[in-house]
Amino acid sequence: MADDAVNALLPVAAVVHIALGVMVLILVQRSLEKEWNERFAGYIISWMMIILGLMYTFETIIDLKIEDFTGQDYLEGDFAEIYYSSYKYGEKAMESVFLCLACILPLVYPYPILQKDNVLKVTTAIIILLGVIIIPLDIFTEFANRDMKSMINWVCYFIWLPIYLRFLIGEVKYDEERAREVSAVALLLLLGLKVQLLIFWLQNLTGLSKVYHARWIVEDGVFLGTVSQTEISTTFFTSFGMTLSGLAFLILFFGELWRAYYKGINGLTVSMSIIFIVGVIWFLLTVVVMDTATSCVDTICQQFNQTFIDWFAFTYQVAIYLLAPLIFMFVLLNYNIVDTDSKYGKSITRIMVLLLLLVATSSLIEMVQIVLPIPEMVTSALFAGGVVLFIGWEEKIMDKMITDKSNSVEAIGSILKIHNPNIDNKEYLVFSIVTVSLIIYGLLLAVLFDSMGIHK
Repeated sequence: MADDAVNALLPVAAVVHIALGVMVLILVQRSLEKEWNERFAGYIISWMMIILGLMYTFETIIDLKIEDFTGQDYLEGDFAEIYYSSYKYGEKAMESVFLCLACILPLVYPYPILQKDNVLKVTTAIIILLGVIIIPLDIFTEFANRDMKSMINWVCYFIWLPIYLRFLIGEVKYDEERAREVSAVALLLLLGLKVQLLIFWLQNLTGLSKVYHARWIVEDGVFLGTVSQTEISTTFFTSFGMTLSGLAFLILFFGELWRAYYKGINGLTVSMSIIFIVGVIWFLLTVVVMDTATSCVDTICQQFNQTFIDWFAFTYQVAIYLLAPLIFMFVLLNYNIVDTDSKYGKSITRIMVLLLLLVATSSLIEMVQIVLPIPEMVTSALFAGGVVLFIGWEEKIMDKMITDKSNSVEAIGSILKIHNPNIDNKEYLVFSIVTVSLIIYGLLLAVLFDSMGIHK
């Protein structure tokens, strides 16, 4: 039963991310009156969602193939055969493209670090340069530098955290009007990209998370017959990435507490408090299962118990597969990035909201059913009730999001003087063409490298 909880949300996440990404892309293309960095952020986020959906699709295929594996199958090399296949190459290629897009988003939104007229040309060139190099290099090195590869995504910490603090201090200390719209969206974007890491904030800060990485490296060594991580990637980049995520969470958490003291509690304060509690529980659970976690290194690998795996499913998987797209959709709809005023825009938006609500409900019910012995009739009734409820309230939820919209770009303009570059509409099209080209480039390399058997 516990094994069923692992990756249970993967297929749903794949479909949802692709569907939402396509719908957002349609809305962004019609949002001609938005500011340049709002439109560009919409394009980036929509392609990020589509690419994540493709990555989750490959992960789903791999998960289905190894679902019925026995221990003997692993030892006989069946896992290694899948690990060095076009499915894994495709998954990692999509991850590389995603990281390339994620590293340029902080450069343009919410505060545009780049404000020149050639900003789209520069960022598109960055994506091409990173993608062309990282995708094949990652496959050639057998993904042994994956934590080093993730370093390019640290830019979101180094840009969004200062933006968050600048406008948080401006709101609380200097009473700058609308500064909260900027600090809030910076916080939400960090959560959208990093919430799956921030829930481990305490064990990342204390270094306790390293026991899991050591276990994974040993397991990979047994199943693959090789070291799956280079020494520099493990000793420096893994440790620094953990510390950075832990410190980032503390800055955000205490920043929200400080704001709540002067301005009152809001939804983000509650959300950060929940993540704080989840992080503490994860730390305590890691202490409890320490013998199991270190068993691969010390003696013989022992399996984690069912409760621990279920907790992993309810925290990490819900965070990365459900909360992340929910956060990004909230940012897109609530912060005036896409057009929701036209009749066509409202129709697409309603479909997006209803899809998210229904998928979130069905996924959570499925997770509960995996863990608890609840009859299918009961869960079906709960889902039916959720459908009726959301169909009745979906329009009110959407209308509230649209009527209470914020605009971080206008908010920044009311506080600081920024330059609005003149961007040709064709440049957005070029960006999309380059992104599609990188996707095709990664998929072709995955198929070609597999057929050539470079790791066999």
